[in-house]
Amino acid sequence: MLILAIYMAGRSILLYCVDPAAYQLDELDAQNIMASMISGDRYQYTVFALGVMPYIMSSLLTWLFVGIMGSDYKSRISPRKMSQATLALMMVIASVSALSRAGDLVFKESFLDARVLRVIAVVEMVAGAAVIYGMANFNKERGIGGQMPIILVNIVDNLALTIQKSAPEQLKRPAVLCLIMVIIILAMENVIIRIPVQRVSIHNDYAKESYIPLKSDPIGVMSIMFAISFLMMLRFLVRLFWYIFEDSQMLQFLYDRLELTNAAGVGVYLGIVFVLNIFFSFIMISPGEIAENLQKGGDSIVNVYAGKKTKRYLRKKLLLLDIFSGLVFCLMMGTSLTLALRGELSSELALLPSRAMILTGITLSLCRELKAYWKFDSYSFFV
Repeated sequence: MLILAIYMAGRSILLYCVDPAAYQLDELDAQNIMASMISGDRYQYTVFALGVMPYIMSSLLTWLFVGIMGSDYKSRISPRKMSQATLALMMVIASVSALSRAGDLVFKESFLDARVLRVIAVVEMVAGAAVIYGMANFNKERGIGGQMPIILVNIVDNLALTIQKSAPEQLKRPAVLCLIMVIIILAMENVIIRIPVQRVSIHNDYAKESYIPLKSDPIGVMSIMFAISFLMMLRFLVRLFWYIFEDSQMLQFLYDRLELTNAAGVGVYLGIVFVLNIFFSFIMISPGEIAENLQKGGDSIVNVYAGKKTKRYLRKKLLLLDIFSGLVFCLMMGTSLTLALRGELSSELALLPSRAMILTGITLSLCRELKAYWKFDSYSFFV
């Protein structure tokens, strides 16, 4: 709670000499709203403008690298080295993001040159990202959910502001879509696919209950949240190169298309969601490692030979679930974003269902973690 209080205070501190009046008149579009789910700063002009995006991206890339290198590499690398690598990568990502963002800032009249003001803004944003990194790590060690509570606060805050400024009759259609999406997410999160396993070490009735559990959406809504970060990072990189090569029409074309305010940007975003949904699940669940552990223990999947056939079976099963869940996510996200593109709903209202979907996934994850701690504490006197 203290970390969240510091975060809420920090995202209200404006960057030095920035002109807030230049932003208040800007209409919030889908791009601003989706970005604010990570940063919490709708106009991205505070010291916490980068939000948890650098932390998420650095943790994700470090984790993916270790996962790709395999279990042997994972067993050799220490947590301290992992933290150092994540921090170094976070500072690089934060610096690139801040440089890209600084080019769009509007400042008040000052005795300092605009370039100096942009340098100051970059330093402030990178420092803010470092503070959020420290708070998220501290919460990961001693609190609940790591960086998730910060994202949760951002989404709840955005939802409250959107509902508050909208008329009741305008909320009817988005409310129906929200309900449908929440029901689908709850169903997918609670439907478990059981792959029966023969345990050679168990010789009683409980052997029949052994299975490998897979959710119908193997990694939940993680791909949707990370897809926002990937899209933002891609835009930041294009913006940075465009800043260097100002006359490049191709970079300008790409930058203009990588927004959720046009069909091309929506297509890229949904494509990222689909690909990440498959990629993350294979890295996190690691069917090859499961097959190897089964073989080492002498266990096997019912009616499937151990070794390579088990690995192929698990990969096929996981891929089918990933394709199914990815298509469902893209359909749900695409429906709300298409409504915004067609002008049938404002961007804020059209994104209500998408935010409700992410909110449901995060809440379920936090509830499971709380339940795990509760059960552990119930049996702590045995430890």
